[in-house]
Amino acid sequence: METIAASPKTVSAKKYGALIISALGVAIASGSLSAAFLRSLDYVTALRFHYPKLIYGLPIAGVCMVAAYRRFGGMANRGNDLLVERIRLQNGPAEARMAPLIFCSTLLSHLCGASTGREGAAVQIGGGIAALLIRATQVQASSHQALLVAGVSAGFASIFGTPLAGAMFALEIATPRQPMWRHLPLAVGSALLADWTARMWGITHVAYTIPMPDWKQWSQLSMLAVLGVAALAFGMAGKMFLRMHHGILALQEKGQIVWWLPPFLGGCLLVALSQLRGTSDYLGLGTWSLNPAAVTLYSAFSEHGALAWSWLAKLTLTALSLGSGFKGGEVTPLFFTGATLGNVIAGPLGLPVPLCAGLGFVAVFAGAAHTPLTGALLAAELFGWSAFPLFLAVCWLAHWTCGRAGLYASQER
Repeated sequence: METIAASPKTVSAKKYGALIISALGVAIASGSLSAAFLRSLDYVTALRFHYPKLIYGLPIAGVCMVAAYRRFGGMANRGNDLLVERIRLQNGPAEARMAPLIFCSTLLSHLCGASTGREGAAVQIGGGIAALLIRATQVQASSHQALLVAGVSAGFASIFGTPLAGAMFALEIATPRQPMWRHLPLAVGSALLADWTARMWGITHVAYTIPMPDWKQWSQLSMLAVLGVAALAFGMAGKMFLRMHHGILALQEKGQIVWWLPPFLGGCLLVALSQLRGTSDYLGLGTWSLNPAAVTLYSAFSEHGALAWSWLAKLTLTALSLGSGFKGGEVTPLFFTGATLGNVIAGPLGLPVPLCAGLGFVAVFAGAAHTPLTGALLAAELFGWSAFPLFLAVCWLAHWTCGRAGLYASQER
């Protein structure tokens, strides 16, 4: 009996159909786990506020965290940098174990007050789910990159409620000069589904309101110069964070320090700094506080909502926390750093505080991560589309100011 072989077009269609189904599964799982993570994060943050002495557990928590990664983490210890490498070089899936490890370690970091973020957890959860699916279903090697992109976009989108920025982050993070446009439909679809899934679980996100610029006013040369100065300031803040963070890591490598000493000493230093007046506002995530007078990410959008040194305090504590081995991510602390810096320089530059805080919110992150398109889309989804060109220009200049240094060593710049 004669066997009729499937045509190449039929095989290709089946392959792409299986890839879409797999990506949708990654998106639903990522959105669900992001919802669970955000609820857990709010819970442990509230515990820390109610029991301030939990801060004294930072040294032991740091040692336990680093020990767990040394024992069980393998390559997962590289975190987002591993995902960037796997996407850019297409050299295999990520580590599935990174999802449970980053979920638990980030919650432990915030329970004790380490100044870390949350996007690292969400992105690595998405990447870990994609890796698990790849290994469980024996997905073809040619589809590994696409599924990792779907996982990263789903994680970023569901944690911040910004699907377009999440998709762009996944496309741009590995190769900023040449985003992976061929994966655009898959990234956008995964991001939208993951965000919808998280919202179906009851997750809501903070709504920011900033005044939109009068384009006749902003077209004046003097105002363009002011915006350029602001963008340079945001870029320099991002560069300062990178140098501080990388410097702490380089110091450890150069000194060949025993593995448990950096998290222990870093935790002790964080505890000591937390005892200084006002510095407790810069521990943890910084998005909200039980103290109405505290400096938070949200307060930075109002007059007198930040101190002159708020941005530097958050930047320093975050570099110390991440450099010491605490997990969570850099993005939300960079949001905080940029927004508080924008609050401080708004007056001298003659800019509205909410607008300048919004510019800093996205520009410091976009500069340090070298993701200007992501930063502009993030601003559009959070603050409105009418100022998209303005935010894009500021993010590009901040990205240029940061030079070749970046958050991820595996990123092509």
